[in-house]
Amino acid sequence: MLKRRISAAAFAAALIALVACDIWIASFRVWWYHHSLTGSITSSLLVLGVAGLIVDEIVARRQLRERAATVAVQAIIVYGQARRASNAVLVENEESNASDEARTLASMLLTASPSLFDDPVARLFLEDVQRLAGELARALVPPGAPSDASKERLAAQMRQVHSSAGPLVARLPAEYRRSTDDAATFAANNT
Repeated sequence: MLKRRISAAAFAAALIALVACDIWIASFRVWWYHHSLTGSITSSLLVLGVAGLIVDEIVARRQLRERAATVAVQAIIVYGQARRASNAVLVENEESNASDEARTLASMLLTASPSLFDDPVARLFLEDVQRLAGELARALVPPGAPSDASKERLAAQMRQVHSSAGPLVARLPAEYRRSTDDAATFAANNT
């Protein structure tokens, strides 16, 4: 996106420079007069470049806006699984259930990562969930119940995931947001 903006600015600056030189520098104007085809092609390409890059930017923003709710829903699904996996480790002592939940979370991350990665807000959420998955793996590696320090790190990372999910929840329509907020509040109170 930054490259597209820099390119648009470069095209616009070149077009402005050509117009300014045409207005203030007589020898420049004479040269373009004698090379009218070159001037016509150059100016047409610059205008086309500026228009194309501006249209490209508008289309890209519209696509991001249209996909925002879809990305939010996908992130909330991953959030729910992250919450189930961390609760399985923090609350229950059944290692097999916690391992299954952690594996399901890892699978969801692999599936959801491409769509979450393109959105800057969702990318931060994705990074937090990946850190949570790492903490889950660390907590489940030693046999037996996870240590208190491991549980504390896991709870702290789950709080971070909860806070990074907030902006994504805000993208959802109000009727969906309320049920998600209730679930998120429940999760925050139980972690």
